[in-house]
Amino acid sequence: MVLGLAIVAVWAFAEAILFFIVADVPISYLAVRRGWRVATAAAVIAAIAAVPGGAIVYLWTASDPGAVRDLFIALPRIDAAMIERTADAYYSGGFTAMFEGSFSGVPYKLFAASAGAGSPPDASMFGFLIASFFARAPRFVIVGLGTALISGALGRRMSLRARLLALALGWIVFYTWYFATMPG
Repeated sequence: MVLGLAIVAVWAFAEAILFFIVADVPISYLAVRRGWRVATAAAVIAAIAAVPGGAIVYLWTASDPGAVRDLFIALPRIDAAMIERTADAYYSGGFTAMFEGSFSGVPYKLFAASAGAGSPPDASMFGFLIASFFARAPRFVIVGLGTALISGALGRRMSLRARLLALALGWIVFYTWYFATMPG
């Protein structure tokens, strides 16, 4: 279990900077393997671990926004238009935009870059990082608890191996859809 939680932490940190597969994947794996309590702990750990990743992107963007923009455009399903839309949304909506982005497929790293670039101009890094936790944690918790609930219900009819296979297939279908439909 400790190894699983450590993997979630490293994954969430990496996703906040450059990795492009969400931390929901290992959270949901732990939900199937270990249940809702471990899934909830993993969700909180993921939200906490994303914060230093967000700080790195924030500071990096503040010092070299062009390099960050170029690197992000090189990532799958991120383009200049998505970066601009995210910056505009964050500038006008702040935390609300970041919270909505958590549920709409907009990578957190784009909000961290927007904040580091000074939008909104009065946002502090500390405020952004605190808001980051609260914008990210609800989705992680919902995914963990929802997966644990579904797995528990299926556990009466399916083996652990079959539930893990179903989870893997679910993520494959999700990412096939995501990469086919997301702009970028």
